[in-house]
Amino acid sequence: MKIEKEDLLDFNIIQGLKELGNDVDNSFLTEVIDLYLEQAPGLIMNMKKQFEGKNSLKMSQEAHALKGASLNIGAKKLSEICKSIELKGKADDLEGIPELIKELDEVYEISGVELKKL
Repeated sequence: MKIEKEDLLDFNIIQGLKELGNDVDNSFLTEVIDLYLEQAPGLIMNMKKQFEGKNSLKMSQEAHALKGASLNIGAKKLSEICKSIELKGKADDLEGIPELIKELDEVYEISGVELKKL
C-alpha cells in the first residue's frame, strides 16, 4: 500500500503539537506520539473483538475513540478509516468491515513508522 505522507498525516496538527510543547527537542511531541502508539493497539484490538462478536455499537464506540485520538495526533488517514467503521457500526452495517479493518491495520503500521520519524 502506497500512501503519500500528506495523505497520511496532517502536518498542521503536528506543527501545533510542536508549538504547544514549546521545547527545542520535541520531547512533548515525542511523548504524545509514544502515548498514542501505546494506546492505539488496544483500541484496534477491542474494535476487532466487537466486530467478531457482532456488536456493531461497541465497535462503533471503539472506532470513535481511535478516530479522536488519531485526529489529535495528526494521523488523518487513520481517522478517516475509523470514521467509516464508526458510521457503519452506528448503522448496524457490518458489511465491508473486514476490508476496512485490514486497511486500518496497514495504515496504522505505516502511520506509526512515520510518526516515530518526527
